Amino acid sequence: MKHLDKPQLHDYQSARPASRGMNVTKSTARKRQSATNVLRAAAAEAPKRLRSDGNVTETTYRKLLDLIESRQLTPGEVIEERRLALRLKVSRTPLRAGISRLLGEGRLEQLSNGSVIVRNIGIAELLELIHLRLILESEAASLAATRIGLDVLQPIKASLEKILSTAEVTKAKHWTLDDEIHDQIASHCGNRSLATLIGETRRKIRMCNVERRPERLLPACREHLAIVDAIIKRDAVVARHAMIQHLTNVRQGMLETFGIFLPDGHG
Repeated sequence: MKHLDKPQLHDYQSARPASRGMNVTKSTARKRQSATNVLRAAAAEAPKRLRSDGNVTETTYRKLLDLIESRQLTPGEVIEERRLALRLKVSRTPLRAGISRLLGEGRLEQLSNGSVIVRNIGIAELLELIHLRLILESEAASLAATRIGLDVLQPIKASLEKILSTAEVTKAKHWTLDDEIHDQIASHCGNRSLATLIGETRRKIRMCNVERRPERLLPACREHLAIVDAIIKRDAVVARHAMIQHLTNVRQGMLETFGIFLPDGHG
């Protein structure tokens, strides 16, 4: 019996560790699977968070840019992060990202004391920018003369003719049409780099603290109509000349705001 009992006891004892080993293996496997599930869930959620953060940052930047271009943030005004964050209903992180981007683009400026202000474009830089528009947009008008569809131009022409027939135009209506005309010409010039440069130049000019003269609204509509008519006729040469004439008059109007009057025919 002694010889029989020992093997049985040995078998029982040797069986117990095997059972425990199986239990430990199953428990480890369950833990590993649980950890894997957590990692997978986090990985699936991460792109959503990144997209969400990216959207907030981009939206915040666009809102800041709009405040500057519409001069709700005026040239020389100090950027107060706390007040702007409350105004835009965003946290400081996307706000600072937007401010950093606008500093890089030259729309904001950091002073020696660390303050950030809306950059003020002076008359010298303004004249440089208008001269740049003369070069870029006259070329764009020439290129766009054979590219813009009549379905785009005819409604614009009708709006301009209506304004000129009544001799009445509000500032808001004028700027809406001005944007549409110049944007359509730029976007149909067939050169994306040229279109981008035109857009950037026009946006910088809007940052200048110069009020547009009300007496320029109707003449500008006549000049716009001359540009549109030339493009409808597919006359690239006349379209170029009409754009040059329009922007020369824009420059003169801005100079007169500063009390500078050039002789007629000065280019």
